[in-house]
Amino acid sequence: MDELYERDSTLRALGEAFARASRGDGSVALVAGEAGMGKSAVVDRFARDLDSAVRVLVGLCDDLAIPRPLGAFQDVADHLPEPLAHVIRSGTDRRDLHALLLQELRCSRIPTVLVLEDVHWADEATLDVITVLGRRASELPLLLLLTYRTGETGPGHQLHAAIDAMQRTTSVHVELEPLSVASVARMAGEEAERIYALAGGNPFFVSEMVAHEDGPLPPSVANAVLGRVARLDRASREAVELISVVPTRVSTRLLDLVEPGWASATAQAERRHLLTSDPAHVRFRHALVRAAVRSSVPPSRRRVLHRRVLCALQEVGADPAELVHHAEAAGDLDVVAEHALVAARQARGARSHREAFAHFSRAAAFADRLDQQGRARLWEDLADAAYLVGRTDEAQHAVGCAVAAYREAGQMADAARCLGTRAHVHWVAGDGALARRDARTAVRMLGRDAPDLERARCWLQLAELATLAGRTTEGMRWGERALRLAGTQPEIRARTLVVLGTLRMQVDPDDVEPLSQAMAYCRTQHLHHHMLLARTGFAFVNLHWVRPQEALRHAERGRSEARAHQIDTLARYLDGICAWLQLRAGRREDAERMARQVLDSAGPAQETVAHLQARTVLAELAVRRGDPDADDVLDALVVAADRTGELQRILPVLELQVEHALTLGRPLPVERFARVQQIVGAEPLRHGGLGGRFAAWARLCGVPPTVAGTAPPPHAAMLTGDWRTAARRFEAAGWVHDQALMLSLEGSPDALLEACTLARSVGAGPLERWVCRRLHEIGVPAPRGPLASTRSNPAQLTDRQLEVLTLVGSGKGNTAIAEELHISPRTVEHHVSTILTKLGARTRAEAVARCAELDLL
Repeated sequence: MDELYERDSTLRALGEAFARASRGDGSVALVAGEAGMGKSAVVDRFARDLDSAVRVLVGLCDDLAIPRPLGAFQDVADHLPEPLAHVIRSGTDRRDLHALLLQELRCSRIPTVLVLEDVHWADEATLDVITVLGRRASELPLLLLLTYRTGETGPGHQLHAAIDAMQRTTSVHVELEPLSVASVARMAGEEAERIYALAGGNPFFVSEMVAHEDGPLPPSVANAVLGRVARLDRASREAVELISVVPTRVSTRLLDLVEPGWASATAQAERRHLLTSDPAHVRFRHALVRAAVRSSVPPSRRRVLHRRVLCALQEVGADPAELVHHAEAAGDLDVVAEHALVAARQARGARSHREAFAHFSRAAAFADRLDQQGRARLWEDLADAAYLVGRTDEAQHAVGCAVAAYREAGQMADAARCLGTRAHVHWVAGDGALARRDARTAVRMLGRDAPDLERARCWLQLAELATLAGRTTEGMRWGERALRLAGTQPEIRARTLVVLGTLRMQVDPDDVEPLSQAMAYCRTQHLHHHMLLARTGFAFVNLHWVRPQEALRHAERGRSEARAHQIDTLARYLDGICAWLQLRAGRREDAERMARQVLDSAGPAQETVAHLQARTVLAELAVRRGDPDADDVLDALVVAADRTGELQRILPVLELQVEHALTLGRPLPVERFARVQQIVGAEPLRHGGLGGRFAAWARLCGVPPTVAGTAPPPHAAMLTGDWRTAARRFEAAGWVHDQALMLSLEGSPDALLEACTLARSVGAGPLERWVCRRLHEIGVPAPRGPLASTRSNPAQLTDRQLEVLTLVGSGKGNTAIAEELHISPRTVEHHVSTILTKLGARTRAEAVARCAELDLL
């Protein structure tokens, strides 16, 4: 059916965006929706209606088990100048790709519409290029038109980061809604009511039901599709089944090899609206049609079909990722073994780290087919890829195999390098003792006669661990040694400069120049991972020194960059810092959401320092809200924090232990301070922001302070017992709960009354009750509780949240709500998430039902 129903506003918005792009004011257009909502139909209609002089480039992201690096851009490479096309096909240097692509778009004499469909399936290299183009679209005669399925990407998926990074240049963001009953009636006539009940207004489902020719309506869309397939002749049916095993679309060149008579065999399927074709490709009219057909093919026949496609792909020298996909489905392990490693290194070259990890993991199953050197290198490559995507268990196993293989081969310098890698992985996993053991073993293994760069790498590892543990003197000593031997080797030099700059800031937060210079050096060398380490240093040190604005600026920028460059380990780590800062700023719902996303994002349960940060955020919430399981949460957290051996992990938990005991009227954990001193040693407690904070809390508990340097401003006041000044300084930082806690210690009636009001405002039940007890002890009445209007809203929803919930209850989606309230869809998403949390609901429907029970709507 060529007519599009209820999509005129979307087409107009796309037309207006293109008109601006034609004048050099380009933008990004996002068309989202569930499967079957007509995203491709809208894009096809829009592109078809453009003037023939407009350059329209269309790339598709494939539903491969492991996506091809730059797969969508490889589809358009033939329509681009050769230098640019060559870089896309080789996938080796993304910096050249970015520069050449921007130059081509900027210098084009005609506007360009770049359509990339199904970006929820995009590989990371593709999403990286999308981010680069999207952020610069306003400077180009470009309309970057992206389609994606809602609900296909979980928390932490890089697509969310890409969309967020392009907010400034996004002119159209449409979430296609189901059709109304009226439109279904125009399509279906007398059967409209029943079809609407079965299809729910999904345009594809409706069209499939309408296309069902004879007899009663089928009970499902799949049955409708398969009914049409069954009416094909045998040759057409077999051709359709063959095409169904190829994700997204199949090239006519490939069909010429696999099924020479395909053109006549597919004609009948095209007439029945199952397939569509152009001179270069044949594809199903919709992915749901393909899914229905493919699922109907018996597994044994699917293997045969994959084998036929594989043989043709081998003949044309296809992309290794495609070969691996079909070889695996065909059960051809020899081909998987031959090409998985090639595909892995190609993905790594394109910095598609998740795809690289998946391919290296496949290749590892065939490690015994390689010689000893090849096996060692494979395990090392797998360990590096696993670390970058946050798979610490796999990284530890792989790097252990690499160490053993290099040792067996007598390649001690290589074994020592891998021990250094394993030390870092142990640190990421939160095991400080094992990290330090491996780092020291690596230095001993090398000996004095080892190459300078290998010794520099091992000394750098020791310097990093000392920095993270707050051992400034030791870190400086190892770092300066590493820097002398690193020479001009960019990676070791950059990382060492970051370590030394971070050490300087730990002692003096105003000494920012060394770390700033280190970051600039990383940028000039295009060392994204190292630059992110510098940003992480800025964020964490500023957090330690109670400079939340600076900390959040670096953490937010860093987490966006980490996702843009597929460095999941650091993205999650920075997410944890952001969650912590959001919590201290009083944005509890955002903090809890982010912390839980960190815990949920790694797939298999793996304990890492990022998880530890997230658990600390949730523990702080539990303590300050007065959750019944706060004691159990704290006890488990103490064990995990102590295992790191680092003050930066242990101290936040100790602060919570003190606050928990204080507000519940329990004995303060005085003995815990001595235990912490045993774990971390003396030096971290004498200097830096963390040392000053430790001393401040020790003083509160009556433990003699050990700090020799300066402390963060609020904690400096705590050290002298000036609780009022400490409260003012926490107030300046925007940390209201901490402000109230300091006022509660001051003890005067005015201070206690203010503390009570502040504690109540942030929902700090235990602190509020403790302050009220103190007021009662001195004979001062506590302030009255919430007003009647607040009591009538037991869910504590804000006026804006009630507005959003009312619109949710009327059946509107996020995009429609955003338009009505004149806010962004992302803001609506945040409001909905907060509403669900406050109501204890899992779905929008549950939230509406809960509010009906509370009589809030």
